[in-house]
Amino acid sequence: MRYTVPYGGRRLDQIARETLRSERGGTVEAILTANPGLATLLDGATVPAGTSIEIPETYRPAVGSRRVLAWE
Repeated sequence: MRYTVPYGGRRLDQIARETLRSERGGTVEAILTANPGLATLLDGATVPAGTSIEIPETYRPAVGSRRVLAWE
């Protein structure tokens, strides 16, 4: 799926949340992997407006480890 960044630019985590429904579990990394050279276009963490990005459709979130609380 192609995503074109709207006017004003958009942060990578915002793009991941909009397209992949989460900014966690490696979604930002998956977008960067699917778009070689995208990191060089970034202005800080913002992708410039008009940039066309490939969103990986076969993305599977990273399996998280179980959280252990100090009082458990």
